[in-house]
Amino acid sequence: MSLKTADEPVVLTEYDSAALQLTADQARLLRRLAREKISVLPGGGAAEWHVKTSHYVGTIVTPDVRILITPKVNTANLFYLLEASGNPVDIGPAVFDYDKTRDLIPSFATFYARHLEKALARGIPRAYQEIQERVPGIRGRVDLPAQMRLAGLPLPAECSFSEFTADIRLNRILRAAAGRLLRLPRVTIPTRLALQRLAAALGESGSLMPGDLRTPTVFDRLNKHCRPAEQLARLALGNETLLNAAGGAGAGAFLIDMNKAFESFVAARLDRHLTGRLTVNPQRTAKLDVEESISIVPDLIFERRPGNIAYVADTKYKITADGYGREADYYQILAYTAALGVPEGMLIYCQRDGDTPPREIQVQKLGKRLVSWPLNLGGTPADIEQQLRSLADEIQHRAAEK
Repeated sequence: MSLKTADEPVVLTEYDSAALQLTADQARLLRRLAREKISVLPGGGAAEWHVKTSHYVGTIVTPDVRILITPKVNTANLFYLLEASGNPVDIGPAVFDYDKTRDLIPSFATFYARHLEKALARGIPRAYQEIQERVPGIRGRVDLPAQMRLAGLPLPAECSFSEFTADIRLNRILRAAAGRLLRLPRVTIPTRLALQRLAAALGESGSLMPGDLRTPTVFDRLNKHCRPAEQLARLALGNETLLNAAGGAGAGAFLIDMNKAFESFVAARLDRHLTGRLTVNPQRTAKLDVEESISIVPDLIFERRPGNIAYVADTKYKITADGYGREADYYQILAYTAALGVPEGMLIYCQRDGDTPPREIQVQKLGKRLVSWPLNLGGTPADIEQQLRSLADEIQHRAAEK
């Protein structure tokens, strides 16, 4: 296959591969953009390269090559998966042009703009922040040690005070995501205008700070309506983007980790369905050994009350063709059950093709049970939601047997 321009895309599905005719420079740029999310390896011919996808889906664009990686789930379910909160908005036909174009960049940008627009329609989130600043008059409390360093000058005054401000982590993340999507190629003009307007509305917030994405956002009744937009913003900001000005042509990569998307989706939906029954703790760190020197991070820890662990589960996006999990998956959930002192753990798999995994495995001598639950993403969103309700009921039932 000879690739001359970015107008002739190569469409691959996840875990797919293709042999492409690329120059060495094209291959290097693909590697730089993909950052090991896809593999680009030399093939048998002089200009032949093998491109192999993994669990990342999305778009990679260079001035000469455009690769579109599509998931195995259908379009409606893909965006349902990304919309883990289960609070859909009217996203219109622009997003579902993805059915025809298979280009995730413009569709995701529109998807994000609609969610952010809905969130900000209820007002810009604000919160009290402690600020230390040199001001021309007394405000709040004077920082006496800092003021002494001003050689005794009465003004300006070094003060500490609280301010009800929009310059908070949540808004910085939302604004940064709008800016990131604006820089990606092929975003439609209406969506660009919407993103520019929304970024301007968040103009009081500053630039994204180094620790913003490393720190989970705390949601309460005043800002929980922003949770879907914030989750999508983190997906956008988790993608590395390169803009190449050579010849005025753009290059960029927008790739979504379906492992993480599936993990977040299952956690969010189980949290909703188990409210009042079990507390769901996603990605909570625990210790494997008595000396507490080795950390483990199960995808899901379920508690009856704080400190009383009832169950543990791990989510896996891909299952093997024969229906079994990988050996490492079983070892991992076994370690979690042993460390947390529960008799049973569950592997929650995305079931798309292949055989259904064994429902339960009894571990020799240890008395631990490892349960598998296939979540089929091939039906409608309503079908998936019913499966999740059944899964929540099953986890509650199994946790009660402890």
